[in-house]
Amino acid sequence: MQDSTTPLIYKKVRNSMTDTRRKGIFLAAFAALCWGTSGISGQYLLTERELAPAWMTFFRLLCSGLILLVAAKFWKKENIWQIWKETKDRMLLFYFAILGMLGTQYGFFVAIKHSNAPTATVLEYIMPILIIFWNCISSKRLPRWMEIGCAFFAILGVALIATHGDFTNLAMSSEALFWGLLAAAARAFYSVEPAKIIPKYGAPLVVGWGMTTAAIALSPVAFLTPFTGTIDDSVLGAFAFVVIFGTVLSFGMYMESTKYITPTDASILAALDPLTSIVLAVLLFDITFGHIELVGMALIILAVGVVAQKH
Repeated sequence: MQDSTTPLIYKKVRNSMTDTRRKGIFLAAFAALCWGTSGISGQYLLTERELAPAWMTFFRLLCSGLILLVAAKFWKKENIWQIWKETKDRMLLFYFAILGMLGTQYGFFVAIKHSNAPTATVLEYIMPILIIFWNCISSKRLPRWMEIGCAFFAILGVALIATHGDFTNLAMSSEALFWGLLAAAARAFYSVEPAKIIPKYGAPLVVGWGMTTAAIALSPVAFLTPFTGTIDDSVLGAFAFVVIFGTVLSFGMYMESTKYITPTDASILAALDPLTSIVLAVLLFDITFGHIELVGMALIILAVGVVAQKH
């Protein structure tokens, strides 16, 4: 005879799983919204207030890195200096900081300076395609037809954005295209490379030191770059948003979401990042996109979504 409490227990478990998934979806979606909004804040600082990308990147990395290290020290109760004890770990952290974190942040802001936040965000969004093909090389396997197809549509999307459909002419600046693609490659690197040390030391500690180290490495360039723009309440508010919401909280919420939903689900929800950036750019900066550009952006977002769903 079936226990009468069995259906009730099953219902409670099912509701609990549903609530857990909803929590994960909310965290990942809110993180993506913060990323997209912080790109718009960055555009305001770089184009409207004319801050130099080098100074913008330096202060963002330094402030965000120090906040994460303080959180790891006093909230997580970790020994923040332990990562520097072993030579191998120091080298991995250095590569992550310079080739990954610095390339991503600086490339992203320079791309915004020469174009706009939505374009830079969408170009950086091809990162998962690059990771897939890096995995093919490292595992010594041929890419699957689905991966080849998604890569083709992602590249076609980049071409449409860059040329507006006229493949004989580059419609966007070469600087924006170069730095946007460099940011995507660097982000792909920093998404893969620290996988060897994050399980050992934890993400806040690794990312905190990565950002701080990148800021120190960039400091000579920043100090040799003339400081432009003026500092007032609106600039400080926009910068605080980039650091707190666009870096620290968004990172924490995204990492927390993977406890409740799969990384695949989280990466698909990350598509809200470029979509948010596009909508806000239109509303706040009166930026207009042609049909060809929007088709290119849609191709990239859809291609990355398909790749994420299949992995």
